[in-house]
Order: sequence, then structure tokens, then C-alpha cells
Amino acid sequence: MCYVIITSASLVWFLCSLVADMLFAVALVTPKWLLGPAQAANPRRQSSVGIYTRCKVMQEGGFHCGRFDLDGLATDSSVYPGEWKAAMFFVSLGFTLLSLTVLLTLLTCCRQSAFGKSIHNMTACAQVVSGISVMLALFLHPLGWRATRVQRLCGPEAEPFYPADCSIGISFYCAVIGVVLTFAAAGLSLKAESSNMRSRVRRSVESGSKLVCIP
Repeated sequence: MCYVIITSASLVWFLCSLVADMLFAVALVTPKWLLGPAQAANPRRQSSVGIYTRCKVMQEGGFHCGRFDLDGLATDSSVYPGEWKAAMFFVSLGFTLLSLTVLLTLLTCCRQSAFGKSIHNMTACAQVVSGISVMLALFLHPLGWRATRVQRLCGPEAEPFYPADCSIGISFYCAVIGVVLTFAAAGLSLKAESSNMRSRVRRSVESGSKLVCIP
């Protein structure tokens, strides 16, 4: 029989996973991992770099944003540091895995196991791997601050984990918050599984209810 189970724990689990996934998407596509010094003429405009995109204040007063290069990972390391290439890979991997788990959280409303394994446990493991993947990217990105590109933006004193005249941007913090929420979601999956197995839920299913909503 087809039925749908929605509990407060499973709902919180889904929302936590979804918000973390959105934060990873923001971190992946936005260029504000590292912000250059504010311009005297226009303090709101700052050159910045992300893991695959950058924004640059032009000499004639314009503002240009875009990817580093169409070749991506094949770009020379003096232009696109190898550490940032690795960071992009790990953030992309974490985002992809977490996106799949968001779909799996919806699946658990109708099904609790697959191939003899708990979907909740498999999802929790995938979320842990996703969080670790993006955490690696958070450590790799500062290792690329020795690159010539960063030293032109932040000053010659820039080195790994020391941005000199630059500052950490909102994209970096989005990734950090996303990692925290991802690990929290992995823990919530266990609570969601136990709430779906409660006697109240079983009684409702056995009585023929197709939609079971339990706070």
C-alpha cells in the first residue's frame, strides 16, 4: 500500500539538508571567497575571487565578473591555482552528493529501506561525506593565496592562510555554515528514522491511513 509519513523530525531534516545544499550552491558559483581592498572612489566595488569565478574593477571604472577560463582545470596554475582547482572539485562533489540526499529525504516519506539497507543511514553517510568534501575545500582555498593573482589583489605579503590586505568574503562563510548544517542534517537523519518507526505511525499505517502526519 502506498502511504506518506511526515513527522516534525523528518521535516526539520529535509529543511536543514535543503538550506545546506543552497549554501553550497552559493559558495560554488559566487566570486566572494576573497575580497580585495575597497576602492577609494567607490567603496562598494571590490575586486574578488572565488573558487572558479572572479570580479575585477576595471581601470576605466567598469566592473567585470566571469569565470577564470573556459578550459577550467586545464588553466595554468599561475592564473588558476591548483589548490583552487582541487577546492572546486571538492565543493562540486559535496554539492552533488548533498543534492542527491535532499531527494532521498523526500523518498523516506514513502519508503524506509532499499536493497535491504536503511535509506536514512545511507543518506546520513552521504551527508557526512559531503560535509567532509566541502571542509577539504575550505582548507585548500587558503593554500592558494600564495598565487601571483592573489598577491596582485591583496599585496605581496599574501601567503597561505594570511590574506594581507584582503578579507574573507560571504561565499566562504556560506560554505562554512553549509558544512555545519550538513553534519547537523546527518545527525537529524537518525532522529527522523526513529520518529518514522514510532508506534503511533505504525498504528496509523495499519489502520489504512495513506497520509500520516505526526508532530
